[in-house]
Amino acid sequence: MERAGEFLGKTLRRLHRPEAAIAWLASAWPAVVGKALAAHTRPVRCSGGCLELETDGKAWQKQLETMKRELCGRINQSWGGKLVGDVKFVPARPGPKRIAREADNDHIPFIRRRRA
Repeated sequence: MERAGEFLGKTLRRLHRPEAAIAWLASAWPAVVGKALAAHTRPVRCSGGCLELETDGKAWQKQLETMKRELCGRINQSWGGKLVGDVKFVPARPGPKRIAREADNDHIPFIRRRRA
């Protein structure tokens, strides 16, 4: 039996579309680079053999600069062909400062008890 990731990778490779490659990378990213690295990086764009990665900060970017060849190798091995030849790092775009309580699943509203 063939793993879903392998089957999906083969199918997407046949499409020869840049959005197919980035969709596969986004979904397979934690499996390709590991959970710790995936928590601080995110694939943004992949075109012409160059992958753009968002990083959490300068420290992560500096560390990953030394790992470019290893990253390319892991990605290409998981893809099953030559997808990436170079990696470019871009700073992460700042997200929202505060999440609305309606959208925050961890928020527990204050509930007042009625006196009997």
